[in-house]
Parts: sequence; C-alpha cells; structure tokens
Amino acid sequence: MNILVTGGGTVAPIDDVRQITNMSTGRFSAAISEAALQRGAKVWHVHGKNAQLPFIGRAKLDLDADFAAESARLAALKTEWDAVRSRLEIVPLAEGTVPDYAATVEAILTRERIDAVFLAMAASDFAPLPDTGKIPSDTEELILRCRRLPKVIRSVRDWAPDIYLVGFKLLSGVSEDALIDRARRDLETNRADLTVANDLQLLRAGQHTIHLVRPVQLTETLGPPDDLAGQLVERVWRWASKR
Repeated sequence: MNILVTGGGTVAPIDDVRQITNMSTGRFSAAISEAALQRGAKVWHVHGKNAQLPFIGRAKLDLDADFAAESARLAALKTEWDAVRSRLEIVPLAEGTVPDYAATVEAILTRERIDAVFLAMAASDFAPLPDTGKIPSDTEELILRCRRLPKVIRSVRDWAPDIYLVGFKLLSGVSEDALIDRARRDLETNRADLTVANDLQLLRAGQHTIHLVRPVQLTETLGPPDDLAGQLVERVWRWASKR
C-alpha cells in the first residue's frame, strides 16, 4: 500500500524575517509513518520546518541515560531504520507556507498512485499580507490584517478521487460531544472518509485520546495507549484495503 502522511506546521510570513506559526511538533505524524512502514507500506512523508521525522526524530542520544541501555536502544532503532528506509520518501516543504503545502501534496497525488493519505499537518487558517523587508524593531504597535487561507484537504478529492482520505480535527478544552460533532461536520465538508478528532488539553496532560469519526459508522475512541498511531494505521489499512 502507498501512503502519504503530512505533519508539522506551516508558516505565514509577517515580513522578511518574522512569521506566524503554530505549536505542532509533527510527532504523531512521524509515528503514523513509522507504523505504516512497519506494516510494509511505501510512505511519502511531507513535513513542515522543524517537524519531527520518522525514526530520525528518535535517534537523539540521551546523555543522562545508562550508556549500555542507550546504545542498545539506538542499535535497535538503526535495525528498524535499515529495514524500511528504501520505502520512505521524506519530502520537506521548501517554503513552509500553505500554498507550498498544497502544491506539494497535489504533485504527489497526481504523480503517484497513493492509496491513503493522512493529512495531519497543522496548516495555517490565516495569513497576513507580508511587508517587504523588516518592520522596524522599535515600532510601538504591530497590527496585522490577515486573510483566510484555503483548506488544502478540500481539494484532495479533486486531485485523487479514489483515495482513502483521513483528516484531523484538533480543538482545545471542549466537551467530547462538541469535538465529535465538529469532526463530523468537517467530514462532510472535506469529503473525507475519516476524521481523527482530539483535544489539545488531553494531549498536553499525557492522556492523548482520539475519536475516529466516519460517515455512517459509530464513532470509535482510542487511547490513551502506547501505540495509538499503530492502532490508527491498522484500522485505516483495513478500511482502505476494501476499496
């Protein structure tokens, strides 16, 4: 199976040296790509600047850990990496903006035969009209006028009509019912097969829970387990294989 995963955040320039971005780390997207690779998939991993990457993000040496244990962990990670690296295409966004993101996803979907896409990138909803040069640092007040940006996910079905499309909805501090209701509305608007809904406050508290919202099926809730990404990929693999 051929899988496209996107992760991290986009940027919206304010001037030549400043930009607006978000807090997305790309960690869950990296875990999704790893889970798909471990199941034999070919994966295109599109990422924003500074996003965690599959396997590479876990290769950092912990200098405070027991040296023997850390050496064994890194050796095992290297073995995992060697087994899958030929099936992983890491695709960085050149500029990191939403138009750059849209063009990158469109190029892959129209060039490759992709079976399922996980659009987990936290794309900017708004962007200011950027100034040329640098706004002076001694400016007393900076007022930004922003414009709404198009939703990349809403074009995916036009680029790849038969793809299994997975979108993500992140809210913060809302009730479970409100979160699922919003995810269901996005499901229809985005023409997606699945919306993965989660709450930022639970994520920060170490209680990452996701709700799998599909068009007619009952919502399934997963978490907080250790292998949340693996469980998600296993289900999407099964559902997409029925196409």
